[in-house]
Amino acid sequence: MPGLLILLVFLLIGSLLQSFFSLPVPASILGMLLLLIALMVRGKTPQHLTDITRTLSPLLPLFLIPVSVGIVTQKHLLAEHGPELLVILLVSLIPGALVCALIMRGGKNG
Repeated sequence: MPGLLILLVFLLIGSLLQSFFSLPVPASILGMLLLLIALMVRGKTPQHLTDITRTLSPLLPLFLIPVSVGIVTQKHLLAEHGPELLVILLVSLIPGALVCALIMRGGKNG
């Protein structure tokens, strides 16, 4: 439970920052960035956080269900803005894949 509390506290902090500064970034993303910074400063991951992430990680595919439903129910938007959405997807996917590759490579070297 302490690991889940850590995640919820960072989500709450992200929500507060997003509301207070009217940022165009989702609160969950802000919370994750703050958590990343805190973990980098600390230098290691607390065991409670490691435990909860191992528990929650297998559930991540469930978050794709709303996306899939949205694609089915919003076909007209997809048809109208498909090319733009594809460009946005590629522009966001490539940096993410590169960062993941660098992290994976760094883990093998260390």
